[in-house]
Amino acid sequence: MPRRTTRSPVTVQPTMLPDTVPGCHELIHQLMQRLGVLEERLHLNSRNSSKPPSSDGPETPARAPRAKSGKRLGGQPGHKGSFRALVPESEVSQRIECAPPAQCDGCGCAVEPDGDKPMRHQVFELPEVKPIVSEYVRLRGICSGCGRKHHAALPAGVPSGQLGPRALALVGTLGGQFHLTQRKVQAVLSQLMGIQFSLGAVSQAHGLVSRALEQPVAQLHAELQHAPVGHVDETKHHSFNQTMWTWVLASDWGVKFRIDPSRGQGAAKKILGEQPEFITVSDRYAGYNHLPLDKRQVCWAHLLRDFERIGGRCALAGRIGKRLLAYGRLMFRWRDQAKGARHFVWLQQRIQTQLQLGSTQDQCSRTANTCANLLKMWPALWTFLRNPLVPPTNNAAERALRDYVIKRKLSYCTRSKRGMEFTERIFSTVQTCKMQARVPYDFVHEAVQSWIGHIRPPSLVPEHIHLHHPA
Repeated sequence: MPRRTTRSPVTVQPTMLPDTVPGCHELIHQLMQRLGVLEERLHLNSRNSSKPPSSDGPETPARAPRAKSGKRLGGQPGHKGSFRALVPESEVSQRIECAPPAQCDGCGCAVEPDGDKPMRHQVFELPEVKPIVSEYVRLRGICSGCGRKHHAALPAGVPSGQLGPRALALVGTLGGQFHLTQRKVQAVLSQLMGIQFSLGAVSQAHGLVSRALEQPVAQLHAELQHAPVGHVDETKHHSFNQTMWTWVLASDWGVKFRIDPSRGQGAAKKILGEQPEFITVSDRYAGYNHLPLDKRQVCWAHLLRDFERIGGRCALAGRIGKRLLAYGRLMFRWRDQAKGARHFVWLQQRIQTQLQLGSTQDQCSRTANTCANLLKMWPALWTFLRNPLVPPTNNAAERALRDYVIKRKLSYCTRSKRGMEFTERIFSTVQTCKMQARVPYDFVHEAVQSWIGHIRPPSLVPEHIHLHHPA
């Protein structure tokens, strides 16, 4: 065994220490502030920061349980219940009649036919899946004049690859809507569909689906710029060893995804536009500071988390944070009660007073900076009161990103430009279809068929949007 060597502990000597008592007090004050920052970082969770709930450890305090209603579990008296409706007889694949017994098992008498309606029992079963393999024999001919060889062309609508439109649509939606990795998509094709393909073929299929969705997604992105309200957010994206950013822009009918190597203001302008027409709902990230305050709404869900983090601090800062948190929750309660804008004047004055107090106190510089920043963007906190179409939260963008985050957790990264384009287009398609109550697989299948047949692709833009903003 190799000899274990022991190292002497390294001692760090300060380069300079104060030689006066006030200097020592100043140093202690600075060290206490640094200690407070580190302790606060240890206690960050999903309720006082942007960390996801899945990152909360066992030491995170549990949420306060709801008050028990006293009712028993399950359906309550008077509840009608819900039952699966029987499929109409015209849509039943086969009808099998089951005859009653010849004799009664109780008294032994003969059982006679009854004219009442029989009991219907339906069983749903999946058919055995076998791939349909079509072979196109391209006959060859030779020119009698020059001797040039000619091969018959494939019929219209036949793909040049080995996967048909339905198979391509399945591979695309499994990788996008259902978060499957390429290896798991390969397993589904093999074990359930009876199709044996390599991982490279699955990756190439994603590329073909991406090309089929290119035109519909480009039209979607163009029309989203005319929406009245746009929700924007960003999250990390890993491509090899490079950290990139996935940006999302969501309206009430469509979603745009874009992967960019930057998280700066330039990347924000690429997804929002240089001067967006819509009102932008976002968090307080500095990348959106180029937007006019009257065209912006700051997310109050993020503000509540900021207030809760401030409320966990000591002395005056903690008291200010607790008051702001109470006022923020009251704001949501009043909004749920559909109170008018005039009703919020008192609340605005109280919140502004606490922010001014927090920005001028000198006990906690972090609290002072946060309160000063909120006062600077004060009009953007209350855009939802001036425009009924604007919500006070950025939940639409966060909901649109949720499926992508799950996919990122399972697949971790992309490895090529083709992979990033597929990610952008399939998630734009899937999330838009979900908003419009459309089936993503059906749309992808139609888009692939149109791309193979060189005909006009389907549109992700609703018809009523076309009336105002024709393509």
